[in-house]
Amino acid sequence: MGGDTFKDDVVDEESSRSSSSSPCSCCFSDDLGFKDDVSEENFTNFSNHVTDLRRREKAYQEILQSHDLLLRTSKRKLRQARNEILSYTPGSWSDVKLSDYNIPKTTSIMLVGPKGAGKSSLVNKITRVIEDDAFLLDRAQESFGTPSKGGTYFVQEYMISRGGSASFCLYDTRGLSRISSSDNTSMIEQWMTRGVLHGEPVIWASDSSDLKDRLIRDGGTGYERRKVNSIIFVVNAVEILKSMECETSYASMITTAFNSPILLFKDDKPAVVMTHGDMLSREERARVRVFLGELLGIPPHKQIFDIPESRDTATAITICNLLCYSLQHADKNFVFLPKKNFTISKVGGGGLTKWISLLDIISIALVLFMALASIWFVTHNPVSGQKLANETQQKLLKFPSPWLNNLTHKAKPMRRFGPKRIIKGPNLACVQHPKSEFVPESEPISIDLHIARRLWFNEEQVAEAEPSFDWRTTRRLWYVE
Repeated sequence: MGGDTFKDDVVDEESSRSSSSSPCSCCFSDDLGFKDDVSEENFTNFSNHVTDLRRREKAYQEILQSHDLLLRTSKRKLRQARNEILSYTPGSWSDVKLSDYNIPKTTSIMLVGPKGAGKSSLVNKITRVIEDDAFLLDRAQESFGTPSKGGTYFVQEYMISRGGSASFCLYDTRGLSRISSSDNTSMIEQWMTRGVLHGEPVIWASDSSDLKDRLIRDGGTGYERRKVNSIIFVVNAVEILKSMECETSYASMITTAFNSPILLFKDDKPAVVMTHGDMLSREERARVRVFLGELLGIPPHKQIFDIPESRDTATAITICNLLCYSLQHADKNFVFLPKKNFTISKVGGGGLTKWISLLDIISIALVLFMALASIWFVTHNPVSGQKLANETQQKLLKFPSPWLNNLTHKAKPMRRFGPKRIIKGPNLACVQHPKSEFVPESEPISIDLHIARRLWFNEEQVAEAEPSFDWRTTRRLWYVE
């Protein structure tokens, strides 16, 4: 793990950890193996080995210092961290204007890890810290005894309430399979692409037929399927320590599942929680964190959180730091979809959006310019204005209204089939207004529209006429006939 060593010159790293006060320190012989036959390749390997040891030593000391700081953390800082989490809403820790985008109502955090790593126990710890109740009943079913008995077989959703609403939720999943890594990869890919659903069974290809039948029979739910926004990878510190002392399949399984590209959010890797640290010494826990950092390729003192089985202030503040890290990265990697009434000019950055906004402004200005130019041309050009007025007048004169034609023209009797009805009195079709002018049938019809309207609507002039019938009655009888 630390590079190549020289025979009989460099003391083995594990033996130096046990004999030295600093587990990551290393001792060398006086001559360091450099004799007359030293080669450039051996010197490069030796330099790399020394660099690795110094990096481990630095990370080891930083972990011990951070642990001492957590032990001195006051309850006031714990309350501040808890209030910061309770004030969280999806997208509130991002750098965008939330009113312009469609934001999910709940942020989903999924717990992934081997069986017996302590995922369900971590859910109960988080609930107690957020609710600030050390004696709160367990929400998730924990296992006791050998890992082969019991465990989580269905995806379980646990809403974390915040003032009556759920701002984020935790999803407890089935432990990773130690038999087949393809089962782990396929299940994780399904969770990341389709989402997670409360009550959905997790079935491995390596499961027995009886177990498969039971999971299919008991599966099914009416809950909402949610997209995974963040992942917490949970591992057992005791099993990691065994892998350090003698290589086991546990470390390889952790590495394969954690380094799966489907677990990445852009360039962000999941946060790692190390459990069961209360069964190890302080120095062993620090060594495990350094080993995990090198194994998974993440900073051990920033992205690996040591959460043992204890209820002290240091553990509570570590849980709050874990939640803050997961929620911040969830907001960072949100896919923000704009609303329908979204204005492009409100989006910052991006050259494409600026060009689209500029084209919109130019098109609006062009339409306004054309409208103003048309108005100015009509009002300041007398020839075109007079021509437009004449055309309008000609259309009005040709308005085909039968009421206006009855005022000044003879109305032709309607053609009928069958015997003609005889109505006593004068011919109603020939009744004319006394003040109207007679127009011969041979001449083309020409009528002043304004005079016709005045004669038609002026009842006083119509009343002066002396027809045999009242003019209103005449009009009614004309249409009845």
